[in-house]
Amino acid sequence: MNKLSHYILENTNQVNRNTDWLNQTKSSLSMKLCKVIIVFFLVLTASQSFAQRDEITTQAGEKIRCRILDETPNRFIYAYLSPTGKVLRNEIFKNLVSDFKYNIYPSDIVTKGNKLPEGIGEAREENSASTQRVDTRKSDSSKSKEEAKKSSKKNEIKAKPDENVAANESSSKKTEPSNDVDKKNKKSQEKKSTPQKEKVAEQKNEKKVKEEEAEMPLSTKKTDNEFSNYLKWRIGGRGGFGNMLAKIPIENDYSLYKEKLLRGFTWGADAAYFFTDHIGLGMMFNNFKSQNKAENIDYNNEILNVVVKGNVTNKRSTKFVGPVLYYRKNIDFKTMVVLGVSPGVYFYNDKGTYDDASYTFKGMDFGASATLGIDFLLGNDITGRDIILSLETGYSYGKMRALDFGAGGGAINLATPIDLSRLDFTIGLRFTRYPRYFR
Repeated sequence: MNKLSHYILENTNQVNRNTDWLNQTKSSLSMKLCKVIIVFFLVLTASQSFAQRDEITTQAGEKIRCRILDETPNRFIYAYLSPTGKVLRNEIFKNLVSDFKYNIYPSDIVTKGNKLPEGIGEAREENSASTQRVDTRKSDSSKSKEEAKKSSKKNEIKAKPDENVAANESSSKKTEPSNDVDKKNKKSQEKKSTPQKEKVAEQKNEKKVKEEEAEMPLSTKKTDNEFSNYLKWRIGGRGGFGNMLAKIPIENDYSLYKEKLLRGFTWGADAAYFFTDHIGLGMMFNNFKSQNKAENIDYNNEILNVVVKGNVTNKRSTKFVGPVLYYRKNIDFKTMVVLGVSPGVYFYNDKGTYDDASYTFKGMDFGASATLGIDFLLGNDITGRDIILSLETGYSYGKMRALDFGAGGGAINLATPIDLSRLDFTIGLRFTRYPRYFR
């Protein structure tokens, strides 16, 4: 029994020791975990309280030290410190920004409760006051005059020898009339010497002012950035649908056949250079195509000028080439309205068959074309904004007054000119430069 009781006591002691060790390890782990959580919380709060490392440069050349919080297609949202030390939130349109940079400053401005620490706000005010240019020419000239007078008096006193000092001591014992004469002589000498010294001092001050003006420029030059001259060129193509505006009276099946030839596909290309932000010159080309065919219908054979029943096919092409003048207006940083006006030349071509006989009609005449569209800049600050997505509507005006029927007689005037007026709806891609993504 004694052995059993002794064995039980030993086991209980061992269990107690194990529980103590477990409690100690738990407490140490909990302390370490608390320290990690505290450090993480401090780092997180500090990272949010710092953040004045970004910089936004406006079109006027003003540099704003801030933290860029968010960027939308139209504006920047940022936080900055006011002269009083408070953290303020502001927004600015992107068309008012010439450049922006992240993490340009090596250190942060620390805030305490949305305010600067003591002394930093005053230093910012002193710096802002020191950056303002003050005209100190008048004050400098007045100070220089006083200093010149003082220096002239000191030089006169030093230039006198000891004998003059002794003579002055002896003359002090003389009567008052002699003192009055000496004072008058001294005043006359000072009047003669001061104008020359004043002129020398003024010349020195003018030199100093000129040197300061040369060292301190009135305005800093704008540095080139990613968006400098990035919209000078506009080169690309477009494609879509077109509908000719000629009116055809519906009388029979052949009238319906010709009406379907008024609708087709259009594509084109253009290139322009913008001399200013709004005005550009270039060249324009577009081509409208339509086709149709029918069997066993009564059609008008334009070669023989008779109505025949049979099969007919047509493939028509209307090309336009001419110089173009563009006017461009910004809606926001990435969106622009573009208006183009172009006088030029139309080239008309109609290939078809009457049953088994093929023919080609050709013609050329003058006309005009106009486009109105919206350009959207694609891309971002990393890949670059080099590509433009264009949505356009176009109007073409022209009439074909003569055709060459291929009989060898040349162009023959038509009794009724062919109306080439047309509305186009297109989508296109333009490039402002070689895309940065492919470099």
